[in-house]
Amino acid sequence: MKFGELKKHLDSCLSGDKFCAAYIVTGDDDYLVSSAIKSFKNLVAPEYADFNLSVISGDGAVSAAVDSAYTFPVFDERKVVVLSLENALGESDKNLLDKYLTEPSDTTVLVISCPEDVAKTIKSKKAQTVDCSKLAGEELHSMIERLCNEPPSISIERAAVGELVDRTQGNMSRIVSEIAKLKSYSQNTITKQDVCDMVSADIDFQIYELANAVSDKDANKAIEVLDVFFKNGIRGVTIINRLYDKYRNMLHAELNKNLTNEELGKLLGMKSGAVYFLRKTSSNYSQVRLKKCVDYLHSLQCDVLTGARNDLSAIHEAILQLLTI
Repeated sequence: MKFGELKKHLDSCLSGDKFCAAYIVTGDDDYLVSSAIKSFKNLVAPEYADFNLSVISGDGAVSAAVDSAYTFPVFDERKVVVLSLENALGESDKNLLDKYLTEPSDTTVLVISCPEDVAKTIKSKKAQTVDCSKLAGEELHSMIERLCNEPPSISIERAAVGELVDRTQGNMSRIVSEIAKLKSYSQNTITKQDVCDMVSADIDFQIYELANAVSDKDANKAIEVLDVFFKNGIRGVTIINRLYDKYRNMLHAELNKNLTNEELGKLLGMKSGAVYFLRKTSSNYSQVRLKKCVDYLHSLQCDVLTGARNDLSAIHEAILQLLTI
């Protein structure tokens, strides 16, 4: 199930439906993983947490988790055992976990938090995967609206949602923090201007904006973004390096349209959510234009790094050149 479906599932279980024997929490968004685990921990009454909530990790974790799972809850109908796995399971641990999932405890909710490659090795019809992959598109927009509706609730303009996503690059931890700040700043509705006023854009977003300005051949916007870089003390050589990386990755995205976001992310060393934004920008370019941009930036990068060119004049020339390619 998706992370967004977890609350509804747990509510139905608390209303009488049966819990799964185990839940495998996995994905590349640390905030969503943490939130999912917190939801499971909240199944235990705080006054009985010392007896009915176990969080286990490290050496011997699987054996300790299975032992804990088979013990009965105290003064409650269920207990929760959170097993945190960082590395692939050894043969003995895998057999032990498989055996437990064949005959699980009816009074224990076992939660296994692990990387995606480890999750794929846990095969049981009694285990339900909770997908905490980075959100994008409508899923991310819906999550932001839901966060705004939480007390103290406030409405948010559709344009403001898009601006917030762009400026944070879909980073949920930052989105949560920024929404809390915006709730204090805005009146009845969070507007796009509120987001522009209160949410600072990091260098990745500015590179994204610069690439978009170049694709639209918008010289004024490109110069405006450059001014922001310089005001923040970002050196020309840093901008050139980041632009080169950006255009090279965009070229890979266009050359590998057959790959999923997850597959392309593994190829480029990026998370799938970041690939979504990469493809959003690269779709504005042709492969031929991207190749020319990459070749030009690589040549300019070499000149700056070897001292053949001054980085400040080089970055201004780079923008003018990219606008004409």
